[in-house]
Amino acid sequence: MTAFQETPGPLSDEELEELDQFLMSDATGEEAMDISMLDGFLTALAIAPNNLPPSRWMPIVWGREMLWESQQQAQRMMGYVFRHANEILFHLREEPETFEPLLYEREHEGKTIPIIDEWCTGFVKGMALDEPGWRPMMDTEEGDDMLYPILLYGTEAGWKELLDNPLLADRHEEFAASLGDCIMAIQEWWLPIRKAKSTIRREEPKVGRNAPCPCGSGKKFKQCCGGKKILH
Repeated sequence: MTAFQETPGPLSDEELEELDQFLMSDATGEEAMDISMLDGFLTALAIAPNNLPPSRWMPIVWGREMLWESQQQAQRMMGYVFRHANEILFHLREEPETFEPLLYEREHEGKTIPIIDEWCTGFVKGMALDEPGWRPMMDTEEGDDMLYPILLYGTEAGWKELLDNPLLADRHEEFAASLGDCIMAIQEWWLPIRKAKSTIRREEPKVGRNAPCPCGSGKKFKQCCGGKKILH
């Protein structure tokens, strides 16, 4: 049993809310993700051409090097992230037709409008961790089409385009509804490469005791979250 194992299965609504509140609390950095951005970020990692180790991407989730109150807090919050990451991964592989991004919503003139900026920004952050890996797809016309809604709402250039072109802004709900299809198309593009490189598992990734701790502290796992004492 690793230090990251939690109750298997998807996070409950209460657990998602707890993780969201923690991400937005003073315990994390100013650049920490919210829960929708995290969902987009983990989706990008799930369908990307290359697998990245948690030590590479976990610090970006928190927005800084974490100073945990206790080992229990570290294991609980990282366990939530790993569980959500694995749920996205297996959901995309096993029931891709039912995939839906985790989005915030707002009420406008009696209608519920999905907010996709945060999710798309998180996805772009995930791509940016392996820009050379994503480049072959990004350099194709097909790739441009698949990524267009995500880059439109997830980059500064895209936001400027939305401001300059009201007709694009009027298509907000259309773009929001297209995200699932975009993700399926991107996954299909990269899946043969990923299958050749990795084996999919439902349990949380194991971390070697001498490997860098995924919390981003810079210490070895055995000296940090894998240890027995209070962290940091």
